[in-house]
Amino acid sequence: MKNKIKNLVIPLLLMMIINLGMHAFINYSNFGGELNPHLGILFISGLFFGPLGVAGSVIGNFLCDMIRGYSISISLVSAIISFGIAYLGYKLWYTTVQESSLVTKIRLNNTFNMFNFLGVVIGCATLYSLLTAQIAYIFYPNTLSSYVIIALRYFVNFTNFSLIFAVIGIWISRKKDFTYTPTISQRNCEKKIYDNIGYLLIGSTLIIIISEITMNLSYEINVFEVLFLTVLIYAYSTKPIKKISEITYVSIPEQVMDRFLLTTLILMTITVVIYVTDFSDEVFEFIALIAQNQYTLLILLLLDVIVIIFFIPTSLIIKYIENSVVNPLISFSKLESRIIENEKIESDDLIKLYSNYSNQDDEIGMLSRSQIDLINYNNNYIENIKRVESEKQRIETELDIAHKIQVSILPDNYIDNENILIKGYCKPAKEVGGDFYDYYELDDDNIVLVIGDASGKGVPAAIFTMLTQNSIKQHFKYEKDPSLILRDINNQICKKNMEYMFITLWLGIYNKTTHKLVFANAGHNPPLIRKDEKFTFLNMDSEIVLGVIDDYEFHKVETILDDELLLYTDGITDAQNIKQELYGEERLTDFVNHYDKNNCLIEGLINDIKEFTCDEEQFDDMTLLLLKVKK
Repeated sequence: MKNKIKNLVIPLLLMMIINLGMHAFINYSNFGGELNPHLGILFISGLFFGPLGVAGSVIGNFLCDMIRGYSISISLVSAIISFGIAYLGYKLWYTTVQESSLVTKIRLNNTFNMFNFLGVVIGCATLYSLLTAQIAYIFYPNTLSSYVIIALRYFVNFTNFSLIFAVIGIWISRKKDFTYTPTISQRNCEKKIYDNIGYLLIGSTLIIIISEITMNLSYEINVFEVLFLTVLIYAYSTKPIKKISEITYVSIPEQVMDRFLLTTLILMTITVVIYVTDFSDEVFEFIALIAQNQYTLLILLLLDVIVIIFFIPTSLIIKYIENSVVNPLISFSKLESRIIENEKIESDDLIKLYSNYSNQDDEIGMLSRSQIDLINYNNNYIENIKRVESEKQRIETELDIAHKIQVSILPDNYIDNENILIKGYCKPAKEVGGDFYDYYELDDDNIVLVIGDASGKGVPAAIFTMLTQNSIKQHFKYEKDPSLILRDINNQICKKNMEYMFITLWLGIYNKTTHKLVFANAGHNPPLIRKDEKFTFLNMDSEIVLGVIDDYEFHKVETILDDELLLYTDGITDAQNIKQELYGEERLTDFVNHYDKNNCLIEGLINDIKEFTCDEEQFDDMTLLLLKVKK
């Protein structure tokens, strides 16, 4: 309620003080007074105080008209027109912006808002001066001879004082925000309808101005023109306000425009002072004396004055732009020569330089703070990268050591004698992996064969396999049944398997004398066994992997091996080429059944896989174990 009263009363008091004060100070006659600063209050009342501000200024102007001796009828008509014009200016500011532009409270912070503001001022000034001259003629027909003079005086006063008071109001509102914030309308906006009303209002105004200048129109036509324009003004003023944004800082364009407007206001104030103090007559006499009635010289002198008036503020504005925008940008550009890839920016002097602008609440301040942050973030990033690289090198060194350790626990040399050939191959997808194989003589007749594949890759899988491999060797010290060893290891893993890892494992014992192969399987791929000159998959149950179900009873299987046995992990059959095709079991059996027995099977198979994958990145560990019985 307090704000509503303020918005109503302040424009009312300002209107009465300036209207009556100027009337008393100059004491000019009604309809045609050369100085009417109260028209600026009428215009800005809506922009700064909203609809109640418009009402307050119109009520104040109505009271002033009555005090100054106007009839109640013309005062009421003038009030209706004044309210429509002031409210129209308020609506034009908040509803005629571009779709992509911010709709804000009255601020001259960019060229669009500046031209938009000038357009609103000139449009309202044109309508107000035209309608005021027409109602003067309607109520006082003897003013017809002064019609154009009256219209021009009101137009000039409305335009100039609207600009002066608006700029003053904007500067004050930036220090202490008192500007009315419009309420967003929930009513749908029929844009085409309001656009057509606007076009009709502009077109009608131009036609009326031309007709008033070129033709002597009748009294009735003048009445119709006033009514028609007034209806259009009020119709357009119903356009709903759909968006409003807030600006919290003074931008550089606004600061530049401040300098321009300040210079303009100073020149306008000097002009008003000259007029009010009657110094204007002496100025014109002085110019006439210099020109000595030579009109060409007089025009040139006036042009020189205009050029000087234009040159001085323009130079001041350019100097301000140079100091406030160009010089900081030159300072910021020094960063370019300091940027070196993967190197920290030597920035102590730059940050000190940028800090001169970092406290500014404008775009230069934002850019300065961004540059400082960019330098700091870059240097911290480079420092972090170097730490990461150092850590990476440390990890790579440790992984290299882990790889050597893992390789060292695999059999050092293959077995090759008059009875058998045993050879293995293991290539992890990473530095270390989850695949492993093992073979060693249990006694003079029996040889242990092991191949396994732990879940996952990398260090966790490698540790898991090494623990399993060591556990197998420990179990063989007191147990010779592969199925019982698998059962015990499985229970051991299940007991402390916090990470829910598992491992596939094929475990066998081969007797060189009897050629009997005794084995048990824990979810591993079936080996390929050669019989009758042909490799086929060994017939066996897959059973479960180790680490899933405790107390599982694995089955022991016996078979005769008198030729070759090829054990492998799924990294062999799951190798992919660029077309995402798998090497597969069919291609594996086809290769081993057609390879030259005089050549190394493992080396030939690995080369065939490389040819198939075309050096596509290996995504899983690959392991092979070959046992070949010599005839």
